[in-house]
Amino acid sequence: MRRNKFLSLIGLSFIGTIFSSGKKIGAADPLNDCNDPATPPVPVGPFYKDEKLNRIHIVEHKKGVPIEYIFRVEDKHCKPIAGAIVDIWQCDSEGIYSDFKVENTLSQTWLRGYQHTDKNGECRFTSIFPGWYPNRITHLHAKVHVNNQDVLTTNFFFPKDIEDHVYKNSLYPKGPNPISILDDIELKVDKDTKRHDALVMNVTSDKNGNLIGKYTIILA
Repeated sequence: MRRNKFLSLIGLSFIGTIFSSGKKIGAADPLNDCNDPATPPVPVGPFYKDEKLNRIHIVEHKKGVPIEYIFRVEDKHCKPIAGAIVDIWQCDSEGIYSDFKVENTLSQTWLRGYQHTDKNGECRFTSIFPGWYPNRITHLHAKVHVNNQDVLTTNFFFPKDIEDHVYKNSLYPKGPNPISILDDIELKVDKDTKRHDALVMNVTSDKNGNLIGKYTIILA
């Protein structure tokens, strides 16, 4: 099984960064031709809006620890999918989403956007590390569209040690997220951590110490 996949250069100043495609979930889960499990779904949640924001830089005026997200989309034959749309949205450092009345953020569009994958099936975004809010572990939302079809809605998660380190920063006033995986409102139905573990991003840093979160999205 290919547990990692190499990232081609996307304007980065280093070589050898690696995608995390997640861990094997179980024999009953769909596998691609390389025996890798398909990226599992997670419900869309209450804060999705199709803002039609084609952009790499999604931060706008929000403050937080910078992070670059890099995604690769592959089909069931382990081949990159060019032209796929990866649409992401996340909360800010205080756990608030843009453009919702209940969040007092109507008409604001920060921390939302989409990109098309290139010929290597890759796309990237510049963002800030998300904060958290009650009943959810720290996460990033995503939808994937291929040939005008919505083919995947999911979350991506972060290594807990990275998350705890980020939350020591004064830009994150709530401090560490106390919610456990099995208490997460979207994951607790699983009764174990397999889906979560398959969706954890590979988070590293470049030579300047900037965070980079990488993930290969497998459609099988």
